[in-house]
Amino acid sequence: MTKTRCMLLLAATALLGLFLAAGVRAEPPGGEGEGAEKTPFVRTVAPGAKHNWSFECSVASGGLNTNLDCDDPFPNNEPNIVVDASDPQHMIASSNDYGSCCDQYYTSFNGGATWSTGNMSTEEDGRTGSDPVTANDVKHHVALHSSLNYKFKMDGEACNGDVVVSPSKDGGLTWDKPVVVGFGKGCDLDPRQVFNDKEWIATDNNPSSRFYGRTYVTWTAFLADHGEYVESPIMETYSDDGGKHWSTPQEISGSSTSLCTFQTAGNAGECDEDQASVPTVGPDGTVYVGFMNSQNQATWEPGEVFEDQYLVVSSTDGGVHWSNPSFAVAMEDGSRDYPINVDGRQTLTGYQVRVWGAGNVVADPTQNGRLYLAFSDNRNGLHDSDHPVTNSDVFVVQSNDGGQHWTTPTPVDPGAGDQWFPWADVNPVNGKLGVLYHDRGSSNGPTYTTALAEGQPGSFVKTTVSTQPSNPTMSEFFQAEDPNCEFCAVFHGDYIGLAYGSDGHANATWTDMRDPSPFTAGLFLQFIYYARR
Repeated sequence: MTKTRCMLLLAATALLGLFLAAGVRAEPPGGEGEGAEKTPFVRTVAPGAKHNWSFECSVASGGLNTNLDCDDPFPNNEPNIVVDASDPQHMIASSNDYGSCCDQYYTSFNGGATWSTGNMSTEEDGRTGSDPVTANDVKHHVALHSSLNYKFKMDGEACNGDVVVSPSKDGGLTWDKPVVVGFGKGCDLDPRQVFNDKEWIATDNNPSSRFYGRTYVTWTAFLADHGEYVESPIMETYSDDGGKHWSTPQEISGSSTSLCTFQTAGNAGECDEDQASVPTVGPDGTVYVGFMNSQNQATWEPGEVFEDQYLVVSSTDGGVHWSNPSFAVAMEDGSRDYPINVDGRQTLTGYQVRVWGAGNVVADPTQNGRLYLAFSDNRNGLHDSDHPVTNSDVFVVQSNDGGQHWTTPTPVDPGAGDQWFPWADVNPVNGKLGVLYHDRGSSNGPTYTTALAEGQPGSFVKTTVSTQPSNPTMSEFFQAEDPNCEFCAVFHGDYIGLAYGSDGHANATWTDMRDPSPFTAGLFLQFIYYARR
């Protein structure tokens, strides 16, 4: 393998008529698949689809699990959920929506008993949105929804991939027009293109912090020259007035001559081949950002390239200045560590869904300087092989000194079989760590469930939160069309969501594939489900 993985393919195929027939295959959103280029997601709305910020419908709780998608039978994935720090009964979830277009919200004011749902983004000026993430700003009494905002030419060429933030003054029922916080530039094959991806948002809601009410947004800025990948640093901006105004974006992924030794551009040691940044705020106002980086040649095993490492940077002055990165963990996710699906992306044995090891870093709200990082990889499977076999596991590493030093990885679930898509949060009532993840079970069968492990590294208690299994090998949408797995889905998102409230309850959202398709007997849909524990 050469530098192919480092090429940014910004020429993508528009998904015309995605939802007009059963069994449609769609190209997945951006991210890092094993051996594949980082590619932005391109999606077009189905003709006549509803697309606005307005209220659509309410969903009554269905018991232990709630299907949040009440508007149409078309797919949703990549759920995020946030709980209002001032009211644990108030929460906002979101997802990529493939029916009424773009990014969808689900808002509850009664602890998940009922939900209101609608669309967050707009196609004004021919734009569309994806990758929604929400924060609640208690000080300024607003919810802030961040997303990616693209414009497409008639031929489907992607242009001006902006990062935007939309405020809501009514708790997440209606959303104002978005403010651009990170401008994209150019189209796929222009002399210079800046295409932003994988943004995330977090607000400092600790009244004792000197940065109380400051909201941070981070993202990856993919730079390309005539379609050729150049670099992909992590960017950051912040707002002190409820999202009305934002600081000038700055690169925060830093430099390290020992951690970032492989260079395609930039200065020696510059850590500029990054993805999957997530900010988190400690109780003293220190903000931390964890992200994946693929430049540490010392972690590449013989015959492999571009195995990832997790790096962490921090700021003690509210995001104005940032530390250089600290090393958290090396990952077993290189060019010969996972099977490859029909789209050239990493997958799991017997599956076609694209997987990657990204999780998140989370600060413990009960202890200054204590951080946890959740991720997954195939270190316990057959790796470093032309024919890898997965036993993907979820791991946690811990730091007690603000990310300077980290423990060795601890498995979250010692059971056999594939586990992936971890998301971590800390219970503010008892300080326990929770990790939500997908789980195939010890037999690595065709279905998966979604589980929550709670406790401390080395001592977790597992609960399966999904009440029925999901069926990614018999999918109505995103079909692989591979002779060995014709109805396997190639995509079910890039992450799932977990958030604790001040009442100590865990609130989980995940991509679920239990519901039979109304189009084709024997196939299943893809929805967002919710559980409270």
